[in-house]
Amino acid sequence: MYRELLERQQPIVYRALVNALHGERVSNAYLFSGPFGTPKHEAALFLAESLFCEREGAIACEECNNCRRVREGLYADLIVLKGNEKPISKEDVDAIQEKFSKTALEKGKGGRVYIIENAENASVSAQNSLLKFLEEPGADVTAILTTDNIGRILPTIVSRCRILPFLPMDPEVYYEQAIKLGVGEDDAYFLSHIVRSSEDIMEMAEGEEYQKALLMLKQYLNCEGMRREELLVDYDMSYKSSDSDRERAKKANIDMLSAFFDLLSLYARDCISGNPRGPWWYVQSVSQGKGSEIYYGKLIMLANEQRDKVNRFNDLNLLMAQAFWRLEELDQWMKPLK
Repeated sequence: MYRELLERQQPIVYRALVNALHGERVSNAYLFSGPFGTPKHEAALFLAESLFCEREGAIACEECNNCRRVREGLYADLIVLKGNEKPISKEDVDAIQEKFSKTALEKGKGGRVYIIENAENASVSAQNSLLKFLEEPGADVTAILTTDNIGRILPTIVSRCRILPFLPMDPEVYYEQAIKLGVGEDDAYFLSHIVRSSEDIMEMAEGEEYQKALLMLKQYLNCEGMRREELLVDYDMSYKSSDSDRERAKKANIDMLSAFFDLLSLYARDCISGNPRGPWWYVQSVSQGKGSEIYYGKLIMLANEQRDKVNRFNDLNLLMAQAFWRLEELDQWMKPLK
């Protein structure tokens, strides 16, 4: 389960947690920081399981009743806030403090734990309240924060946490897994650079959002008669989901735009490396790329910045308009270097 996953994908993080648990040197506050899709959520639950596990030993057995209840969100002295589902408010943080100011409800060995996922999505007032809680956490309280963007968390919070950095996953691992699952080589190459977990490979390969993102990339690259200057209009008219269920439509559009910006970043990286793989139209576009390394470096930064903004809290239409305005501005600014 989590132990095997961490040991395989994030051995440095895994070893740091194991050493802390064996030496009984668990910090009162952790900050798991790393790219979207790295197993920060799983690491947080693994640490909580280890603290609450019923069996002898410092490491979670992942089989006992307490470990199961942690995984299922049923352990009374564990609170999980998911910043990727809704912004974290001051009231959310204050509620944790209020609950943990009372006696622990469980009789286990691990005290109390709260996990705040995507802590960068906490409001300023929430972060200030969290800072006070971190300064005076109370007895046997462990905080575990996760973030995809550490730069959006107050430096004073960062300084009070033990930081464990998560490394990006190697795309070759995902590529090999995709091939084993029967995905074609061309799609396996693209998917290996945009999936965030092994479980996502087949779901994305078979999903409409990935296919639309590929078409958007082809249009951006002016392939097969498609025109880049019409992409913004075509996004609104053809690519964007119009599902009657608003939440489902928004998720579909988020998945599609996330994949598009990841593919755009991959294209720029391949132009720099000069070693592309994938379908003929993509390899041809990369080989014909005439930009400088500076140009493609800025394109990577732009794509990654826009990718980070693709979430349920932002207006996706405005985001796309901003993205294409920035892409046009980049093309104009960098023309002398091309």
